[in-house]
Amino acid sequence: MGLFGKPDPRPGQEPVTAPPAQAPAAAPKPVSRGTVMSEKTRYSGKIETDDHILILGQVDGEIASTNEVEIGETGVVTATIKAKSIVVSGRVTGDCVASDRLEIRASGRLNGSIQAARIAIADGAEFKGTSQMTGGAKA
Repeated sequence: MGLFGKPDPRPGQEPVTAPPAQAPAAAPKPVSRGTVMSEKTRYSGKIETDDHILILGQVDGEIASTNEVEIGETGVVTATIKAKSIVVSGRVTGDCVASDRLEIRASGRLNGSIQAARIAIADGAEFKGTSQMTGGAKA
C-alpha cells in the first residue's frame, strides 16, 4: 500500500522504512587527570594521594602515591618519594622508591638512592646516588 492509502505504483518492491531510532551514545566518563602543582606553588610537608600528581613547582618533605608522581622540567623536589611510578624531568634530591618504574628523562637530575622494579635513565640525564632493581619494591 502506498502513501495516503493509495496503491503502491511499484508492485513487487519492499516498502522503504526508516531505520529504528537509536539511543544516543552515552557521554564518555571523565578521565581523572590527577593533581597539578603549578610553577608558582611551594609546598612543605607530606603529600599523600591515590591520583597522578604533576609537580611543576617546589616541594620539600615527603610524597606518597599509589599512582604516578611526575616532576616536570620546572619542578624542584627535596623529598622522599614513594609511588607506583616516578618520572623525573626536573630536579629531585632525596630517596625514591617505585613499585613499578622509575624514569629519569634527559632534562632530569636526581641525587639520592633509587629502588624500583624497572629503571630507565635517558641519555643526558644526571643521576648521583645508588640504585637497586627489585622484583617489586614496596611503595
